Amino acid sequence: MNKRRTFEPLKISKLLKNFSNQKPINKGLKNAKLEEIWHKKMGKNISVYTESVNLSGKKLFIKIKSPTLKQELRYGENKIIKILNEELDDENIDKIIFH
Repeated sequence: MNKRRTFEPLKISKLLKNFSNQKPINKGLKNAKLEEIWHKKMGKNISVYTESVNLSGKKLFIKIKSPTLKQELRYGENKIIKILNEELDDENIDKIIFH
């Protein structure tokens, strides 16, 4: 009654993709990638005032220390969404909430 398992060899890239597509892991990886993209695209001056970047559903929550900068970023929200979605190669973000 001892069944032997047989395993087929898989490419590491496929294995990693399957592993990273698991819901909790994928969410964490996406948030990490988004934060990296945010800092890269927004530059040093905005990065200094950014406390956190977090994606929840299709809303991106960005905590900014400066009220003045927060207001200025709200004016360019559509442009920022377009830039971030292009970098992600997907329509992941519908709205940005600066808090």
